[in-house]
Amino acid sequence: MREARGITLVTVLVFVGLTAGLYCVFAFGQAYWDNLEVNGILRQAANECYREPSDAAIRRFIFRRLHETFDIEGEDGFGRREKRLPFALEESDVQIQRTEVPRYVNISLTYQRKVKLPLVDQERARPFNGHAERDLSPVKW
Repeated sequence: MREARGITLVTVLVFVGLTAGLYCVFAFGQAYWDNLEVNGILRQAANECYREPSDAAIRRFIFRRLHETFDIEGEDGFGRREKRLPFALEESDVQIQRTEVPRYVNISLTYQRKVKLPLVDQERARPFNGHAERDLSPVKW
């Protein structure tokens, strides 16, 4: 019978890979989880397009839902308490495109989320692109 080899190069590589994977999940996991929620809000907005023909109302719906979901309380430069989103977002970041034949809507949202990296005390800006599309043609039974 052979004797056990102990720690090999493959063992070290597997350990380093698992450690790096856990670090990435710990560092970036919340940002990606929030991105899933943003995509859910965009799908809800695409569903709202069935009954709401105004793009401005859809934008207001998106911003209202984002503020309801993600607002955090902080202080501005003058020490006043305020609620704000954890990522920078402007009206031009939400794009709504509608087509008439076939009736279709595409909603896209581009934003950057700052992520604090643990252990190295640095920040990284991670860009995200949310997208939702919906067919708006009437259902024929």
